[in-house]
Amino acid sequence: MRSSAALGATGAGQSVGSPDPAASETAPGDRAAHPEYVIEVFRTLHSQVGGYGFAPAGTRTEPPRKPTRLRDLVEGGSLAYQITVGDRLPVVFLSGTADFAEREVAGAHPDVLVLGASGHATVHDYYRRVLTTLDWPEVVIPTHHDDLSTPLTSPDIHDTVDREQTRALQDLIGKHGIALDPRHLEPIHL
Repeated sequence: MRSSAALGATGAGQSVGSPDPAASETAPGDRAAHPEYVIEVFRTLHSQVGGYGFAPAGTRTEPPRKPTRLRDLVEGGSLAYQITVGDRLPVVFLSGTADFAEREVAGAHPDVLVLGASGHATVHDYYRRVLTTLDWPEVVIPTHHDDLSTPLTSPDIHDTVDREQTRALQDLIGKHGIALDPRHLEPIHL
């Protein structure tokens, strides 16, 4: 049986009209090998909120309706991914928001980390723990740290980014690498 995270991810895609009906469910431990890349799936955690609870609370057991408000979102389980292109450039996506399961990703050594950078105020030493567990990736790309409500197509979207998160990451990374300041809907060339 697939996890509720899988149903949540597939259902979320269906609820917003994903054009790919062949999208498949996935679960922690899955490994999909394609001729030019490999995708590995890890269990991870969503961020903690004040009071040390998890949001959004609940369990997804069927494909959801299209969300119209934040409270329409229900945690379906959180997944992280490592995508390795050829025999180089492993990239880990820990962008559920801002928490992770150290034991699940221990041993992954990505060159690039896409890291959820909001909602971690009650997560103990989040940035340092992630970076240490993943052996200090050379490139860190913070994500999920804008105001989460400005439309992505707005010319002002980049102004809503909490740049303090990027600065804090760069200060911590120091000589180990670089924290990028990505722009919405613009490609990043690595």
